[in-house]
Amino acid sequence: MRRIEKIVLTKQLINLFESNFNIQVNVKIRNNLIEFAMKNKVLLQLLRILNINNDLRFSQEKAFSDKLHVVETLSKYLKGNEYVFFKLIKPVTYVPADIDLLVSVRHIKRIVKLIEGLGYNVIIKDPYCVTLSKGYSVIDLYTYPSLGGVIFIDGQRLLEYSRETEFNGIEVRSLEPYAEAVVVATHAVYKERIYTLNDYFTLRKMLSRESFELAKELRCEESLKFIMALNKKIDEELQELPYKIPAMLWFKLWMQKLYNDELTKATSINLINTLFNRRFGKQFLAKLTGESY
Repeated sequence: MRRIEKIVLTKQLINLFESNFNIQVNVKIRNNLIEFAMKNKVLLQLLRILNINNDLRFSQEKAFSDKLHVVETLSKYLKGNEYVFFKLIKPVTYVPADIDLLVSVRHIKRIVKLIEGLGYNVIIKDPYCVTLSKGYSVIDLYTYPSLGGVIFIDGQRLLEYSRETEFNGIEVRSLEPYAEAVVVATHAVYKERIYTLNDYFTLRKMLSRESFELAKELRCEESLKFIMALNKKIDEELQELPYKIPAMLWFKLWMQKLYNDELTKATSINLINTLFNRRFGKQFLAKLTGESY
């Protein structure tokens, strides 16, 4: 598919989601939109807007319902612990690959035991993340969001910006929207190296003056400036999504982060160990070559 066609599809999806209007499209356009929505992590939102009722819609709705059940269970069992759901509440409806929690260093061991009591098993232990699974259900517990053991944002500081809110009828603990925006931006820029429509809509809605003030405190304002410039290009129909940050630009952004953030600098030594880790090596290669996540 040519780049101009991808830009057109990006704009079509943006217009569809902004109008939230059920329209009829021909089969070829519909299939192209579905493929594009998959790459941009907004598939369920599109299927609902176009009122498509097929096996794909059924599987997406089932997966979304399963994720809601996990969120509800965790909200019930983790009461009294210091944590928040993050990268969960978005202005678009989608099926997250896993459930991400940001947890207090003081409570991480207790939270792991509580989740193990629900039938989950620890499958990965990284310096700042524990991954548990049960069947197809995966839960990631972060103390500090990081890549290869290198911290790119202070997770413990972020916990200061928690709130009680509702997610599809479930009472949950999450980050304040302006703090969530900072998480989404840094995660896309520093960890995934991919910016999707899911990220675009989230940041257009949640990014605010408070986001920039918090990003400045947490030494990650460069990621927000980068995203603002990228969003401008998208709005001007000069950039398609998903957008993969070129390797040299990604490296430059990381070098700026390393220079400006003492926490990132202090944990950069961890990268040496993780580069020799077989699992991380594969993940890092995927970051350099993949189109989406």
